[in-house]
Amino acid sequence: MRSGDPSGPWPDAVEPRRSRPWAICVALLGALLSLSFVVGAVSAGGRLVGLDTAQRVLEHDRPTPGRLPDRTASRLPGAPGTPGAAATPTPDGIDSRVSARMRALAANRSTTFERGDEAGFLAGVDQQDKALVDGQRRLFGNLRKIPFDTARWRVLGIDEAVTADGSDPKHAGTAAAWPVTVTAQVRFEHAITGVDLGPVPEIYLWKARCAGPEDPCTLVGADGAADADTTSGFAGYPAAWDLWDIRVERRPHVVLIGSGADPAALRRNADLAERAAVYTLGAWKGGPGTSPGFALVLTSSRAGFDKLYNSGEVQDWAAGYALGMPGTDRPVGGVRMVVDEGQLASDPAFAPILLRHEMTHALVAPLSRPARGADLPTWLAEGFADWQAEADRPLEPVVTQNIRALIDRGRFTGELPAESDFETTDEDRVENAYNLAHLMLRYLARTYGAERVCTFYTDVVTGRYDSVDEALTAAFDNTPDRLRADWAAWVRKTV
Repeated sequence: MRSGDPSGPWPDAVEPRRSRPWAICVALLGALLSLSFVVGAVSAGGRLVGLDTAQRVLEHDRPTPGRLPDRTASRLPGAPGTPGAAATPTPDGIDSRVSARMRALAANRSTTFERGDEAGFLAGVDQQDKALVDGQRRLFGNLRKIPFDTARWRVLGIDEAVTADGSDPKHAGTAAAWPVTVTAQVRFEHAITGVDLGPVPEIYLWKARCAGPEDPCTLVGADGAADADTTSGFAGYPAAWDLWDIRVERRPHVVLIGSGADPAALRRNADLAERAAVYTLGAWKGGPGTSPGFALVLTSSRAGFDKLYNSGEVQDWAAGYALGMPGTDRPVGGVRMVVDEGQLASDPAFAPILLRHEMTHALVAPLSRPARGADLPTWLAEGFADWQAEADRPLEPVVTQNIRALIDRGRFTGELPAESDFETTDEDRVENAYNLAHLMLRYLARTYGAERVCTFYTDVVTGRYDSVDEALTAAFDNTPDRLRADWAAWVRKTV
């Protein structure tokens, strides 16, 4: 399990097994780069995709949040959307012509998609490459099934331009310089209706061939960018629409995406997810700014589960995860939840709790304000999600039995779980950490009310106070030490 950045508001998390080997969810509710970077990126026209590795159970190393990795690919100076772009080149330069034509290619894709014009969407694709045309046709068909408020393609910058005669593309070229082969990063900005608060990005790498000085560029290759290809360390690729022919089930608060192999099962799961969504939205007693609904991808194969959003090293026992998507104009634009369909079906009794827990993370993710106030400790992030998911239920026997055993063995110290308790490979220790965190939030809710707990949580994630202890004091009119002592006494008595 990978350690989270202590400066980030979302620590690493693993939902404990609860004596069910499959029932562990990976929470990938990443927060983002600092707001200062977001504002700077807006003014510079740069890419805003920056995702904290918080709440990830991933083994592969990703860039430290807020620290942009060195860019190794070459760029054409002045390319649109390039942070720190150089001065505009000479008007006759090949680079300026190519950049303009790549922007035109992206604009055509946006307008033809909006009006449902498949032929126009494919017109800029190399018609001699059947596999490429078929792949882009499938992408068009898949995306048209998704309800979007926003769906547009935008060129971020040119990574590489190769002229036929090897001349410098920054300067005016001769006829011998053409054709020019271009590799560009293109951002698919999209917002799912009823789910996203603003557009979120997915980064593609387009390869195009620009035949001559007066000819448009033709798409000859389209792939997704890797996280390492981006300045932020987050590409958001591949989504479900990139991998297979999708089927979409819409409910008032849920957009469910599946493979369509079993339409009846997909409809049942959509109904299950809608019930979990209604519960989750109703359980929140805090203020506005939360997610209005949920996007859920169900995978029918483990290979798809591991590949989605470049999450290939999620632990084998993970049943699902939620990924916070950086917004192009706000820290968090939306959240994508991914659940292994087979795992979801293997324990019908626990499936609603699994969905509620992940939906709680998704619900509150947009409230996060990175680099402001106190860090969000794991005990609060996971304890809150567990409590909200089961606030309508009595403490389940496995929670009370496990903590009772901890008390009987003299191992309950009366302290809240530390970050290390969630990061260990000792599954019993992790499970106890989750249970104790759940009990803390349940105690606060029973003693002070759900509204004050939600206010406390909001105060922490929005950075209203400099420390969690300050937020505790303000929310519950008591000292943190007194609150923790009263909680410990309640645990010993109640459990």
